Amino acid sequence: MKLTSLPQFRRNAIRFEQIMVVLAKHGLAAWLRESDPDFLQRFLRSPEGENLAGRPRPERIRMALAELGTTFIKLGQMLSTRADLVGAELAGELTKLQADTPADPPETVRETIENELGRPVDQAFAEFDETPLASASIAQVHAATLDDGTAVVVKVQHAGIEEKVVNDLEILVTLAGLAEKYGRDLRLYQPVRVVTEFRRHLLRELDFDREEQNLLQFQKNFEDDETVHIPSPFSELSAKRVLTM
Repeated sequence: MKLTSLPQFRRNAIRFEQIMVVLAKHGLAAWLRESDPDFLQRFLRSPEGENLAGRPRPERIRMALAELGTTFIKLGQMLSTRADLVGAELAGELTKLQADTPADPPETVRETIENELGRPVDQAFAEFDETPLASASIAQVHAATLDDGTAVVVKVQHAGIEEKVVNDLEILVTLAGLAEKYGRDLRLYQPVRVVTEFRRHLLRELDFDREEQNLLQFQKNFEDDETVHIPSPFSELSAKRVLTM
């Protein structure tokens, strides 16, 4: 049995309460009352559907996922491609989910790169633009130049995002089990199977070493096709949380 440290348990408990409150606010928590009222009652005090009762259920689901942040937005984005599972109406609504995440400050980005590559940014790159080109849910991307003048982009994982995602995934696994057992309507969506698949996919997305290997494999697969262009990774400037292409 996996032991969870006390600080991690407390963080998970706080996050669990946040998730319950958001679900209740959007009128999406009624099924949880059937599972264990004594345990969940204190988490579900917000009036269900407060100020949201007139909105369609797919819209309320999309709003709740957006409010809950990275992990849940990613789940919604995955489900938006599964109209066969969640229905065309909900899938269409979930395509509206965007994960524009504030960029980490320059000093945090530099610290991440130095920790991952084992050298300061100024030693790794001839030039490095501290203003990101874009910032998404998992990482942000910076323009840079190598010593030989090669223009590259550097994908840098947001500080602390892995711990947040892993904590949310643990809670999602618990909720999926409750949904499968007590949510009669939700059971049709096979929540345990969906979350298991989603967890595997998202944990892989957090590992830039795996992404680098995928790029190399795609390059090999399409090396004879001039119509397909795959970014070229630089292994010496890449690690689990930094990917230079």
